[in-house]
Amino acid sequence: MNKTIKFLLLVIGLLALVIVANITMRNLNVSKVEIEMNYKTKDRLICKEQVYSLLSKKYGDFTKYKRKEIEIEKIEEFLRGKNLIYSVDVYLNLLGTLKIDIVQNSPILRIFTENKQYYIDEEGNVCNTIKNKAADVIIANGNIRETLKGIKTIDSVKTPITYNIHKLVLKIEQDSILRNQIDQVYYDKKDGFELLPKIGDYVVKIGQMENLDEKLLKLNNLYKEGFSEFGWDNYSEIKLEFDGQVVCVRK
Repeated sequence: MNKTIKFLLLVIGLLALVIVANITMRNLNVSKVEIEMNYKTKDRLICKEQVYSLLSKKYGDFTKYKRKEIEIEKIEEFLRGKNLIYSVDVYLNLLGTLKIDIVQNSPILRIFTENKQYYIDEEGNVCNTIKNKAADVIIANGNIRETLKGIKTIDSVKTPITYNIHKLVLKIEQDSILRNQIDQVYYDKKDGFELLPKIGDYVVKIGQMENLDEKLLKLNNLYKEGFSEFGWDNYSEIKLEFDGQVVCVRK
């Protein structure tokens, strides 16, 4: 028997062993389930115990499933449809462990509409709030009569007020100074947007969304230079609506 035939027989034998081993392993039960939670912020709104509970109610005990019975795509689809879950990666490793890696949504805003409250994440996705848990994010309220029920992602057509609030909050979050100063956004149909600070008894009047970047730059400069010299306790209103100037109303 020449070397070529021996080599071919060896390859065929190895392939047969791989196929048999694969068939054998696929017929073994799942050994265990491991869930890894990943958070992009310090807020922990959903934990692995809650995920275990969701999966248990839907599928029962995974260790009673044969590995070939695990439908990875369906599990991922099921979890992605749940509240506050941004992304999911499900896979079986060689030891038969069902690995589930989850990334939580990153809320930046908690908005109070006329009849309910929701979180909005960085990308404009709508998430329900969780009982007894709260994210440390900016709150928005006022004359917000838009309904977010059934809406997955906000947009400028269906939810223009919420869309503008989200745009405003995103810009605040991207500014290291404003992020540490602003606590709340208030919307009034007539007067537009107002900002309420974390510290101090005054209101920052943004008005409508025109020239928003310029208005927030003025506010940034006011915190860096004006308030550091004069303090904010002397004022009741900071008006940013006017071009090229800031109007501070004394108490």
